[in-house]
Parts: sequence; structure tokens; C-alpha cells
Amino acid sequence: MVIAAFLQDPLVHFACAGGLALLLGSAGLHKLRDGQGFARVLEGYGTAFGGHLMGRAQGLLRVLAPTLELLAAAGVLMSPWLPLMVLPAVLLLALYAVVLALGARRGAAIEDCGCHWGGRPQAPSRGLVWRNLVLLLPALNLLLPAQSRPLVWFDAITLAGAVLSGLAFYLLANLLIANRTSLQELIEP
Repeated sequence: MVIAAFLQDPLVHFACAGGLALLLGSAGLHKLRDGQGFARVLEGYGTAFGGHLMGRAQGLLRVLAPTLELLAAAGVLMSPWLPLMVLPAVLLLALYAVVLALGARRGAAIEDCGCHWGGRPQAPSRGLVWRNLVLLLPALNLLLPAQSRPLVWFDAITLAGAVLSGLAFYLLANLLIANRTSLQELIEP
């Protein structure tokens, strides 16, 4: 009962919305800014999945994926007032988890998952699948209505701390997943 009340607090909703909007918006902007790099990622997935992402489909995905991420980020920001606006983000995160799971199952055929910000390329892995599934939790929480309570000035400080802490945990999780993958590459020739 206490956890349900906490999860429906408007501050938690704003923190979830802010963090997910930051993640989806920056991912979409990164894909638009580095179009050639994203095209190479799509080529890797296309090759691993039997060449089904070649030509026009790849060109369409090259524009569609970042556009959908930016629209999902905008929808997430509106979700505290219109909960159904988070559905595109939920669907994108679930789709990415499925694609990462299929990519991880294919093995080393895909060199780069396309889900980092310019660091060392990282192959799809179970860790990345779990990361996306965990990201679904705050998105799904946004589908539920928030309680109404007046927000005070201290809530702004708490919100900033929560979003920054979420960002730090996200970056740490990515670093740990990348290090685990690097360690496995060293152990397994």
C-alpha cells in the first residue's frame, strides 16, 4: 500500500518522465547527428537478420527510429497529464529489448548495438536486454494516474536529484555491461 502511494506521487511521475525523456531525446538526437554511424549499426542488424534491412528499409529506419524516439520523448513529458502519451515510449523500449535479445542470440554477427553515446561499440547482450526491460518499469508506471498533491519548492530540488541519480545509475549500468562484455572477449578467444 505504501509503495503504491509512493509510485503514484506526482514527483515520482515527473522524475520518471524527465529521465525517460532525457534518455529517448538524447538517443534520437545522437542518431540524427551521427547518421553514418547509425547506418552502420543498421547494416549490422540487417546482416545478422538475413539481409532484411537493406536498401529502402534501412533508409526508412535511419529516419524513422530517431524521429520516433524524439516523439516518444515529447509524449513522455506530457504523460503526467495524459498518461496514454507514454505508450510510444513503452512500445519502443519493448521493441528495442526484443531486437537486442534477437541480436544477442545471433552472437558476434552484430558488432554494435547502437545504444551508446559514442563510446566503444558494444555488441547486443543479455545485460542490455535486461537494462531495457528495467527501463520499461518507470514507463509503465507513467501509465497509471498520479495522485494530486501540491508541489513545493523542495520538490524541485528532489526532482533534480532524482533525475541526476537516475542518469548516473544508467551510465553506470552501461559501463558495467560494457566491461563485462570486454572481460568475456579477453577470456574467450
